[in-house]
Amino acid sequence: MILVDIGNTNLQFGLTKKGKISKIKALDSSEATKAKIKKIISTYPKEDEIILCSVAPHITKLFKGTGRKTYVVGKDIKIPLKSYYNKKNIGMDRLVGAYAARKISPRCRLIIDFGTAITFDFISKKGEYLGGFILPGVGSTLSVFSKCALLPKKIILKKVKKIIPTDTQSSISKGLNEGFSHMINSLFHEYKKKLKLKNNEIPIITGGDADIIMPYLNFKSHHEPLLVMNGLQFLAINKRKKRNVC
Repeated sequence: MILVDIGNTNLQFGLTKKGKISKIKALDSSEATKAKIKKIISTYPKEDEIILCSVAPHITKLFKGTGRKTYVVGKDIKIPLKSYYNKKNIGMDRLVGAYAARKISPRCRLIIDFGTAITFDFISKKGEYLGGFILPGVGSTLSVFSKCALLPKKIILKKVKKIIPTDTQSSISKGLNEGFSHMINSLFHEYKKKLKLKNNEIPIITGGDADIIMPYLNFKSHHEPLLVMNGLQFLAINKRKKRNVC
């Protein structure tokens, strides 16, 4: 089955076979067209159907007419996870991520996703999705700098050893790396205390910008870069089992 994670920044494609995800491809969301999507899908086996999770309805519509049976999570496939979040507002990627987290690590009660936005998603001891909060992402913050006339058009984040930077690239790198990490560290320890999270309830970290901030975090975590894709794979396996039973 072909797995598709449609986010605000990019589309991620993958193929699940025998419990493994392979042939991962990406497409910038701003460049997504029906022709480009069909071209990528054509590289996968003809017999494979599509299961997708989307936070961009206008892109989801582009999958009509691809010649593949397509199952949309939240519409055609329900996530077996009780949620207390407002149904009209919840992004399916957050629920799929929470579902995957509990399958991968049954004790997990927190997911931190470094995507277009940074999200903290909390899970109860019973495995229920409680909700969470949303913060500006590293990439979206960087895009603000690109609009400033006197700043470099291309900013590459790097580790800065100087206590006080003396050039613009280093100043931005220092500010973002340490600023975001201090914010995440502070929030984690505050909510660990509020929710009485145990040391063995290790949070899962995911998202495209996770590698940037992870070296600066001061708590133990489990890195799952393909968390949503894994969630789609678990849902695909469930669907296949139900189909075989029928």
